[in-house]
Amino acid sequence: MALVGFVDWRGNAIRKEVHGGVRAAWFLYVLTVVTNVVIIPNLLNLVTYLHGTMHMGVSASATTTTNFFGATSGFAMIAAFLSDSYITRFRTMLLFGPFMFLGYGLLALQAYLPSLRPPACNIEAELNSCEVVL
Repeated sequence: MALVGFVDWRGNAIRKEVHGGVRAAWFLYVLTVVTNVVIIPNLLNLVTYLHGTMHMGVSASATTTTNFFGATSGFAMIAAFLSDSYITRFRTMLLFGPFMFLGYGLLALQAYLPSLRPPACNIEAELNSCEVVL
């Protein structure tokens, strides 16, 4: 059954069984799941990490987390504008994907290497002597 009035790029009538649907959107579903698998744990743990490991105050940790995710959303809108206006989605992912992997790689490296963290401190024994990361 062909949809009346709609044609594909070759000029043939569009058949509903072949064109579009879930098969065409499968990539977007997978991309959404993978993105949420990465973003949501970071959203939930970043305040705890900044407060506990980096010795920031609770309000400063929450503000930094809010600013981080606000900037992430802003850059996503810029990338969406570039993708829709000037370059294709695939080229946008090729252009900005390495930056995302680089950022998460640097975050993992900073969490793994002790030399990139402030020294551990015992809040109960030494009040207000923790080195705060700004």
